[in-house]
Amino acid sequence: MKLLLVNPNITSAMTEAMAAEARRYASPSTDIVAVTAEFGTQYVENRVEAAIASHAVLDALAKHAAGCDAAMISAFGDPGLAAAREFADIPVVGIQESAILTAWMLGRHYSIICLTPRLRTWYIECVQEHGLAGRLASVRALDVPIPDITRAKEHLRDHLLKECMLAIEQDEAEVIIFGGGPIAGLAREVCDDIPVPCLDGVSCAVRMAEALVGLRPRPAERGSFARPRAKPASGLSPELMRRITCEP
Repeated sequence: MKLLLVNPNITSAMTEAMAAEARRYASPSTDIVAVTAEFGTQYVENRVEAAIASHAVLDALAKHAAGCDAAMISAFGDPGLAAAREFADIPVVGIQESAILTAWMLGRHYSIICLTPRLRTWYIECVQEHGLAGRLASVRALDVPIPDITRAKEHLRDHLLKECMLAIEQDEAEVIIFGGGPIAGLAREVCDDIPVPCLDGVSCAVRMAEALVGLRPRPAERGSFARPRAKPASGLSPELMRRITCEP
């Protein structure tokens, strides 16, 4: 099995960290192919950057999905997820949706812990768009400087753990989700320090993707996720242009 991990931001160090975490949880026979967005922002934090990242996700799928069995959008907030499912011939999962769906099986209420207030706003909206807000206890964000986003997990670990405990004690969270590619792997590292299940979106997405491939769903030919009809376009990469202008 081959899974495509698409990092929708331009930070290759983050891609490498998320790919390493994905490989920890992938089955021995699963190959993780990781790619970084060719354009966009350092990390996706708000609606504007998510809109740009959505284009980057579709561009990456057009260029790299061939030969893969499923794809993962590896930015918490899942930019472009619905469009990717409409666009691709393979299952596509997002790390936020995968983590939340897993949390629903582990507890009645979950909290998301993230790095910035802007992320908090966007993540709440994304949870609502996924239709999974019914068990959301809280989204807690840090409000401290982030000097190096690629070292956020190390530099801000204590702050993040404090928010986890507040989510459990004050918000009655029964599951904790660490939201954001920069802190991928933190759930695994601190699971013994937190008295409820802790989840990481990347590891959840790997397992979700493998399950979907194993179920062998047929591509949609009807409904809103059927591939759109071809139409003229301009200004796109050659690979994306072919995908948009050619009939299914």
